[in-house]
Formats: sequence, C-alpha cells, structure tokens
Amino acid sequence: MMTNTNLIKRTVETIRRFKDETQGNIAIIFALMTIPLFLLMGFAIDLQQVNTAKNRVQFILDSAVIAGAREMQEGKNDTEIKTYIENYFKSAMKAQGKGTDCAEPVATIASESQDLSVKVRCAQPTSIMQMTGTKELNFSVTSASTYGIGKVDIAFVFDVSGSMGGSKMSALKSAADTAINVLVPADDDGTTGEVRIGMASYSSMVDAGDDYFFKATGQLPIRTYTFSYDETYESGGDWEEVCQWKKKRGKWKWTCEDEWVPEYGTRTVTETKTINNTCVKERVGDEQFTDEDPGPFQWIEAAEAYGSINWRGNVSWYTESCNPIGPLPMTSNRDKLFDYIDGLNASGGTAGHLGIAWGWYLIAPDWDVVWPAGSDPYPYDEPDSAKAMIIMTDGEFNQEYDTSNGDSFDQAEKMCDAIKEQGIKVYTVAFQAPASGQAILNYCASGDDFAFTPESSEELTEAYTKIAQSISDLRIRY
Repeated sequence: MMTNTNLIKRTVETIRRFKDETQGNIAIIFALMTIPLFLLMGFAIDLQQVNTAKNRVQFILDSAVIAGAREMQEGKNDTEIKTYIENYFKSAMKAQGKGTDCAEPVATIASESQDLSVKVRCAQPTSIMQMTGTKELNFSVTSASTYGIGKVDIAFVFDVSGSMGGSKMSALKSAADTAINVLVPADDDGTTGEVRIGMASYSSMVDAGDDYFFKATGQLPIRTYTFSYDETYESGGDWEEVCQWKKKRGKWKWTCEDEWVPEYGTRTVTETKTINNTCVKERVGDEQFTDEDPGPFQWIEAAEAYGSINWRGNVSWYTESCNPIGPLPMTSNRDKLFDYIDGLNASGGTAGHLGIAWGWYLIAPDWDVVWPAGSDPYPYDEPDSAKAMIIMTDGEFNQEYDTSNGDSFDQAEKMCDAIKEQGIKVYTVAFQAPASGQAILNYCASGDDFAFTPESSEELTEAYTKIAQSISDLRIRY
C-alpha cells in the first residue's frame, strides 16, 4: 500500500514539472514570434506609405504632362516644353511637402506624332524598415499623352438680348476673345489638329442670315404678307325727293328738294406688306427637337408680318424682328472669329431655346446641306473627333412662339436632352443671371464641372478660359 502511495506522489510531481516547463517554452516561442510579426506590420505600413506617395506623384506627373501638352498645342519647341514640365513638377512636389524625394523628370517628345512621355524616379523614406537597414524604398512613375482626338467642332452660343448692353457686352467680348486665343493659338501651324468654331447669337429670335435663311426656311428673305378685312363702302344709290323744314332768310319754310340717297355694301379688302427679314422662330412638327436637316414638313419657321385695324380704322402692320446678327459657320480663321465677336450688340428679348437649337445646328452632321464647304460638321461617329457647345445667358428664357411644347424653358430642356444624347459636351455660362436662368443652364450642362456662374467680368473671363482649356484637354489622352 505504501509503495502505491509513493508512486502516485512521484507521478503528480512529474506532471507538475512538465507543466511548468511547457509554459516557459510557450512564452519563449511567443517572444520569438513577436519580432517578425512586428516587422511584417511595419513593412506593410511602409509599403502603404510608398503606394500613397506613388499615387500622389502619379497625379502630379499626369498634371504636368497635360500642362506640357498644352504648351505643345501653343507651338512651343521641345526645350521649352521640357523646361516647363520640369518646373511644373518641381513646384507641385514642393507644394505638397510630403518628404518624397524625386529626381528631375525625363521627358521624351515625338514631334511628328505629337506624343509626349515623361518618367521620374523617386525615393520614399521608410519608418519601421529602417530597423533592417532599409532607409528608403525606390519607385518610378511614367505618364504620357497623345492627341487622341484630332478634330473638334465647337459652337459658341451668345445671348445678345437687351439686358446684355453696356459693360456686360464688353466683358463678354473680352472673355470670348480669350477663349479663341486658347482654342486657336496665334502661332498654330495646323499640326496640332483641327479645331473649328461656329458662333450663333439669339435675342427675341435668331437671325439665320442672308446666306442660310432660304436653306433653313424654304422662303426668301424678301417676301410679301397679306392682310384681308371687310369694309363697308358706297355701292350705289338714287336721287330722291326729300321734303323738310328749312330756315331761309329768317323764316321757316317747307321745302322739297332732290337729294342723293346712297346704298352701302360690304367687300373684302386685301393689303400687302413686303419685308426683308431673315429672323427665324421654332421648327414645328415631329422634328422640332432634332437636328434633322431642314426640308418639306420640317422647315424652320420664319418671322412673319401681321396686319390689323387700328383705332382710327386704318391698317397697321407688325413685323416680327430680332437682333440682326447671323450665324458664323465653323471656321479656324481667327480673324473671322474675332470680327464676329467684335460685331456683337444687344437688343431684344431672350428666346434661349432658339439659341440652343442653332448652336446645335452649327455642329450637326445633317446640316451640312446648309453650311458652306469647309464648315460642314463631322459625323457623330467620326474617328478621333469630339463636339462641344458653350451656351451663355445673363437672364431667364422668356420668349417663345410655338407654345404647344411649353415655354422657352421647357423647350430648352428638351433640346438639351437631345443634344447630350448625341455625346456633345455642353458647357454653360450664366453671367449675373437670376435663379431661373442659372437653373436652365445647370440642367443643360453635361455635369456640375461644366456649369459656370460668373458674377464679374474677371470671373467671366476665367470661366471662358477654363472651358477653352477643358475643350483643349478633350484632344489630349494620357
């Protein structure tokens, strides 16, 4: 019995010693594993910092490449472009101040294809990895651009209603001139691709111009309108003996005399009014909100003359009119563009939906039957091409003629929907416009970044400059 008791005690003691030794071993193993786990976590943190730095450098380099491509558009030589990219990149990296150390970017320019490639090598300091002797991690970033779009059709749409007079019109002309200088540089030799710009203005109506009125309306600028009305006239009569008291030489006498007694009838009278007028209104019918070419049953409606009887019983004529500034079909000729802008003046109401329609017609492929050779718009599916519109107003759309599809605001919405469905980029400028004017232009814009609401002449110039640069960027692919 004693022997069994001792055996049990020895067994329990052995188990207790094994347990203590096992716990010690686990502690040692855990301690040994903590170090590599800590290093792995540190490596992950450092790699994440490098990835963040690389994304930041990539964004800055992409921006530098786009800026360099713009310099190329303006005709700068290779040395000037490379210097500009280097300075742009260095300034941007210094401004972000994140401790990433980069060498000077190396730019490669292919003059014939207008391709631009830039590469830069950078080093990002480490934190935890320094414990292993790795003080920094190196990475490189590359960005490139090419003229992915060589052809751009652009339509400028100007509000020339009466409220645009004075300083507003001066500000608009200056801002539009600036945009032209960006889109069609003075020293552009044509190697940067083809940018063509058309211009349309609107007030109470749109002036289709002497050269395009007939093609758009099917009518001649000089035309005659008629007004018919019924009038009462003396159709005949007879001599009849008429007896009555008459006073002669102070005495009343019963006198009988033959007098003419007229008879009256009614006849229709037609008067005419000949006008020389190229103003146009809406297109009516199934094609009202499309860019189909004009023709039978889908002509643009011409301004008209109306006759009426005034308070004196005479015929008065009212002739619909507009600010007589016809459209400028698309051109790359800077002089023609500047001359058009310089000729803008203000008068009339604000039929904004008509201006939007004619801006579309300027760049619509089916309207090639209207515009002269060289101004015929590219097809929507033309390879390496893009289309853009810039719609401007300072007021609310408040004048319409065909009300079957709503007022000017409603019709503008339908027109803009159809335009954007064709892939046309729509930029809008609501210059000191009321809330309703801003609302319709915000609706028409291709996005929030495409809508501008300048309140001063400086902001107007800035808006047109940004739009012009954005359109130029349509031609850069990186």
